[in-house]
Amino acid sequence: MARHRFTELFPTLDGDDESSPLTGNVDSVHYSYHSRAVFLLAGETVYELVPATGDATATPGRWWLGVVEAGPWYNIWYDICDVE
Repeated sequence: MARHRFTELFPTLDGDDESSPLTGNVDSVHYSYHSRAVFLLAGETVYELVPATGDATATPGRWWLGVVEAGPWYNIWYDICDVE
């Protein structure tokens, strides 16, 4: 089995000019039944996996194209408190 860097498997897709790429480690992964989406949390930033929909740019054997920045977690989930 080949080894890949995380950012190679989950490349950051082009978003708006202010979005930051996912460059480091991910702190946690969250599946939202409500949104039917997978989110990656890195620091305070949330990234959403973009599913492949039969697009030719998708890598064979993968169900995702990449990730896009969704914003800080506290602007997405209001019912989570910051605990240190």
